[in-house]
This record gives sequence, C-alpha cells and structure tokens, in this order.
Amino acid sequence: MEGSKILIILEDFDLRIKIAEILTIGKYNVKSTNSGKEAIDIIRKSPVDIIISGVNVAEMDGIGVLRVVNKFIETAGISFIMVLNNQDYDLARRVMELGADGYLMAPFDDGELLNHVEVKLRKKRLQHELFLKQHTQLKNINKSGDELSWLRSRFEGCLPRSFKKNQVLYYKGERRSLGLHYILSGKVKTYVADSAGNILITGIYGPHEYFGFQGALLGTENKEIAEAIDGVEILTIPYTDLQNLIIDSPDMFRILAKALAHGLNNRDEKLLNIAYYSVRKRVAKAIIELAKLNHVPAENNRFILPRYDLACLIGIATETLSRVLGDFTREGLIEKDGNNIIIIDMNALKTMKN
Repeated sequence: MEGSKILIILEDFDLRIKIAEILTIGKYNVKSTNSGKEAIDIIRKSPVDIIISGVNVAEMDGIGVLRVVNKFIETAGISFIMVLNNQDYDLARRVMELGADGYLMAPFDDGELLNHVEVKLRKKRLQHELFLKQHTQLKNINKSGDELSWLRSRFEGCLPRSFKKNQVLYYKGERRSLGLHYILSGKVKTYVADSAGNILITGIYGPHEYFGFQGALLGTENKEIAEAIDGVEILTIPYTDLQNLIIDSPDMFRILAKALAHGLNNRDEKLLNIAYYSVRKRVAKAIIELAKLNHVPAENNRFILPRYDLACLIGIATETLSRVLGDFTREGLIEKDGNNIIIIDMNALKTMKN
C-alpha cells in the first residue's frame, strides 16, 4: 500500500540504505536507524505500519525491540519482520515464537523484500476492514435496541417452509435439519420422549420467535423433537451457513448463547416447579404463562392449546389435568370451551397457594 510507514533498524549501513531505496521506489514512507532505543522513540512519537529489524543493533537488540513492540497495545499491531543471517533457522523459530510476523534470510533479493512487505500490509488492511465491519454491525445491533430483531435480518433470503398440523419438523438425533429456525406463522412445540412414549414439552413457540438454539450451537445433532401444533411456516438458517455468519459476525455467537442461556434458565425453573410445587400450583402457573406469551392467541384472557399438550408441558397425566381444570372451573377461576381456556380470575391463579 503506497504511503505506508516503514521503519528499518539495521546496523549494516549499506544494507540499511539498500532496503530504504527499494522501499522508497515502491512509494513507501521510510525511516531508518541503527539503534534499537532510537527506534522505540520513533514509533512512540509516530507509529509505523511495519518494522524491519536486524538482531544485532545498537543500544537495544532487535529481539528487545520486538518484545517492547508486542508489550504495549499502542504498538502491538505493528507488523515485525526480522532480518537474519547465515540461514539460522533456530533463531528464526525463536523470533517467530516471540511474536515476529515473519523473517528474511540474508541475502535476499528485491522481489522477496517487496513481497514480504506487501503481504504484511495486505493482511493488516484486511484485519482493519474486518474490525470496521464488525464494529459497524455491533453499532447496528445497539441502535436496533433488540438483538433478536437484528438476528431476524440474518434470515433474509431464506425460503419459507410450510408444515401441517401435527407434522414433525425434525426428530431427535437428526443432523440434516440442524440450524436456527424462525416462525413466520403458526405454533411449534419441542419435546423429549422416553422409550415408553411419555413426553415432556420443553417449549412452545409462536410467530416471530426462534427455536433450535441448542442444536445450532452444539452442531452435533438435534436434542429434541419439533412438531407443528397447527399449520406453521418457518425460515431456517442451516448449521453450516450459521457458522459462516458467526465467523463474519462474531457478536452473533453472543446473541445465540444469550438466547440459549435464557431458555436453559426457563427449563431450570420448570424443573424446580415439578420438584416442589403442587399440581394445582403448576397448572395455575402454566395457564398464566401461556396467557402472557405472544405465541398463544389471547383475547379477553382466552387461549387455545390441546389438553394433551398442556399436560405434557406441565409434566402431568391428562386425567390429572382434567381433574384440576374441573376444580378451577367449579371455583370460578376459569371457563372451558373445548380446547379454549378462558381465565376468569387471574389474581386468584397468581396467588394460588402451593
């Protein structure tokens, strides 16, 4: 890159002048010195893009300069090329371990020198462009005020897929359907099942919600089954595409991990409810939560969910659920209309004793 600043630190006057002339012809801005200490003063006053240094230089040797450059955040981004003599590959390995970006074995020709410089500058430019891209994406996320809204924009270009009522979207153990899913319309339940066919619903998701975080992050296989509660339309970012998005937008991993942690926290709370709450209390809490969530149609505290699904969500038998709902109806807490549950006394449900 023309105009890039390069500092040469070499004790050999003739070699120092030769390198400076070659780089000046290449339209680089070149400074030179034979002193490591003076070189440190130069880069502190006016940072450079590349340092080309020998090992044996006055006052502070090249390895000392390399250590100082890498020690401070203001100078750690400077590319450092060490000039070595006598094909000393042990020393080459040592300087690379200390953080040098490359080395030149003397004697070397003009093309080798220019190629080293151009490669280091190109890498530096690409790193800077990547930083600016990520910084801009982070600013856009912060401006939106809603990380998941920003995540929604990543689904642009995905083709919608439709599933009928009770149709399975994916099974536990599948890999081909790994990815992050976004619901356009309808409702989806995720659940786990044992060998006897007993199931526990782990989540219910509706329009504008996401599911599949665990599989999307682990990348091994789906850990649960996903099934359409009613007709549903979804968008999916496949696992491989999602990994590329994470590479391009590292902040996306934080968003996914945060969403996964939120889901795991909800499951922990559910396990606590199962362990310590009475059946009546658990049913009341489930009704309240379903009424509050956007993914169940709610008009005048009315929501629709098949009784079997409600029982599996709470972790009880349907017969037990029917008995408790019957009790709630007689007590004037709810009304039932088929699969419709109409909340009559929300406060009584919220304050129900364990």
